[in-house]
Amino acid sequence: MSEYTIRRATLDDVEEMVRLRHDMQAEMGERPGSVDADAIVDATREYFLKQLNGAHFTGFLAEADGKIVGTGAFVVYDTPPSTANPSGTDAYVLNMYTIPEYRGRGIARDILKALLDRAYEEGARRIWLRTSAQARPVYEHLGFESRDNYMQRFL
Repeated sequence: MSEYTIRRATLDDVEEMVRLRHDMQAEMGERPGSVDADAIVDATREYFLKQLNGAHFTGFLAEADGKIVGTGAFVVYDTPPSTANPSGTDAYVLNMYTIPEYRGRGIARDILKALLDRAYEEGARRIWLRTSAQARPVYEHLGFESRDNYMQRFL
């Protein structure tokens, strides 16, 4: 079993982030429909280039054996304050993916921990996501609760 490290994503990582997102979407059976697959890849690249330069997006990567093997990110945004989240600051987790041959080693868990810590530092008090049934235990282990069509955790 190889060692891995978790680190913040930078603009130098955009191509790997695009590749991993494409692999994630393919594995989930997402098809571009009437949109050209290359156009989706290009739009994803532009999204990451724009967001990694912004103040509301944070990504983390896992590296092992000299390559990027996992990714995860969140977007912070403001909602009206509520009794459950008086700050009104939420974070939405996206792009969580570990390549198949590296699963079961704690990579997704460690990326998620880094995301939770950073989201809290940025003022988020609720973090939420949509997930597959296969990944649900990772989130439950870290305190996420299931709702109708998503999971959430208050920080």
